[in-house]
Amino acid sequence: MIVVSASSKQSDDTTCSYMDMTSDIQIKPSILKPIAREIPANKPFRCQLCGKSFSQAANLTAHKRVHTGERPFSCLICNRQFSQSSSLVTHRRTHTNERPYQCSHCDKKFTDSSTLTKHLRTHTGQKPYGCDICFMRFTQSGNLHRHMKTHKNL
Repeated sequence: MIVVSASSKQSDDTTCSYMDMTSDIQIKPSILKPIAREIPANKPFRCQLCGKSFSQAANLTAHKRVHTGERPFSCLICNRQFSQSSSLVTHRRTHTNERPYQCSHCDKKFTDSSTLTKHLRTHTGQKPYGCDICFMRFTQSGNLHRHMKTHKNL
């Protein structure tokens, strides 16, 4: 196991004993969390800023853009910028009207598989996201997050 540590102070460097690296990336103190966790052997690439682990270095590189706000992928048609190349690929389909993901129940088509998956729940009734407080179930994680705000007033 590998141990990664980070200071909660914004000005301090973040150090990874496994990679023998330090980072002086400036971020909001509210984003930086103190980290002292073990890294699973199957996910040796850990974000020094938030502690999230990845199995591949490329996934960590892409994840770091969450913290930096970098959007290196740009649409040649409308100049919209994206942090992930896959998001740009999906976006391009809005310009070409390409919808390669088709519902087997009603023949609706979608630009990406995740939207199709959400749509399929309208047919299956599957509600994979549940509230731990009142046990209500939801088809999408965003609906659960919105619902959780109702419990904050209790």
